Amino acid sequence: MYPGKGKLSLGNSFDMCYRRKKAGLAALLAGLVRPPLPGRWSAVVPGAEKQSRGLLVIRYFSSFGRGCALLSCALTLISLAACGASSAAGNAGLESGGANPQSAAQGNTVAAPATVAAAPACAVTSPPAAVSPAPVPGQIAACWLPLVQRLQNDPAVSPAALQYFCALPEYSASPMGAKIKELFTSAYLRKPRTEGPRLPPSRIYRNVVTTATMSKCNAFLTLNKPTCDAVEKKYPVPREILVSLLFVETRLGTYVGKDNAFWSLACMAAADNPELVKAGLRDIPIKDEHNVWLQAKLTDKSGWAYKELRALLTYCSTQNLDPHSIPGSVYGAIGLCQFMPSNLVPYAADGDGDGVINLFSGADAIFSAARYLTKHGWKAGAGVEAQRKVLKRYNNLNIYANTILALAESLRTGVVQTGPPDAPKVKTASSKPQGGKKAAASSGKPKKSNAKAAASKKAPTKVASSAKKGDAAQKKSSAASTPGKTAAASGKATPKGALP
Repeated sequence: MYPGKGKLSLGNSFDMCYRRKKAGLAALLAGLVRPPLPGRWSAVVPGAEKQSRGLLVIRYFSSFGRGCALLSCALTLISLAACGASSAAGNAGLESGGANPQSAAQGNTVAAPATVAAAPACAVTSPPAAVSPAPVPGQIAACWLPLVQRLQNDPAVSPAALQYFCALPEYSASPMGAKIKELFTSAYLRKPRTEGPRLPPSRIYRNVVTTATMSKCNAFLTLNKPTCDAVEKKYPVPREILVSLLFVETRLGTYVGKDNAFWSLACMAAADNPELVKAGLRDIPIKDEHNVWLQAKLTDKSGWAYKELRALLTYCSTQNLDPHSIPGSVYGAIGLCQFMPSNLVPYAADGDGDGVINLFSGADAIFSAARYLTKHGWKAGAGVEAQRKVLKRYNNLNIYANTILALAESLRTGVVQTGPPDAPKVKTASSKPQGGKKAAASSGKPKKSNAKAAASKKAPTKVASSAKKGDAAQKKSSAASTPGKTAAASGKATPKGALP
């Protein structure tokens, strides 16, 4: 960085090196050369006659070495100056490129928008406004091209939404495979009903209605008290029903699914061919005779998933959300209330008034669930059976609706309920009368002692019966001696019209 200082240091180092070795070289060469010739060197060097010929040679080479050192320093300075000039030119080019985004963009790929996750296998080669809706090989994975082509021809899908497929992971048969397994098990592998007692129709999910659950729900209600007050003014659904529904669905938002809803629905929408689902059906015994059934189910469920995928892309476009950042269930349900995307437009509500419907927000989820139940027939003061029917529109299972009703009743009363309010009350074991034999069997005493106890109980009965017989004989004998009493006694004991 300091050329002048480097020059002085380099020259001094050469000069000092030669000066230190001058004496040694002079002594070495002094014995090899002849004594000086008088007058020969006087014209060249004054006083040369007083110096040896070796010293003159050494001085000559010493001055030559200094010249070489100076020359090498000059060459070094020239090379350093050339490197500095090229470095300055490179820095100037970088600075000008950073200040001019148009020149920097020339010859480079434009990064994807901030709302779209970048993927190594796909890159957007033009700004978002100029994205072509046509699927281009190399940008979108080949497994998604048929689905993207279908969405491109759908007028309900925005062309800008197709850019999300650039960062979508590879196709998997797992989502559709899980659904086909469920349907196949229900249709062909259902176990026959045993002869045992049937489960009561009022049963609920295990380990859901507990004191720990009640504590979590009460804390949630306290945290969202302003929202609950507002929702009960607008909709007839009680807050206990709403918080119970959110707990059964997602444990109040602590478990909203481990899959990406966009990816799950895209996989199911693309799986319209049995060949695409084989990898996900290895655990069930599907044979050739099931091919017709399998193709019908795939056509049905892939069409359903396509409609849900289209609704999700529309929702993300209107709300300015990135579908890659939305978690969901294996079938694409999202939010604390687990809405399917097709239910977002007609039933989702903005509970906190921020202008965005975000079902992962507690306020939006509470208002959306209340709106859904109200739209499906929830009335103020309706009976338990009417409430159960509305809850089954959310999930068509008795056990699901009964669990919500039982948890809501537990929150209202502060007592853990074992079933919905209309469930028959189960008598406890202590309230049942215990017989002599059952009590003896439960006490664990041997049968012999029971027999002795029974004999001791029967003994007084025999004595009493013999005493009664003695009294009757005594009365007969007395009645025979008194005729007046015989008529009265016989009148009592003899039926009407019978002879005495």
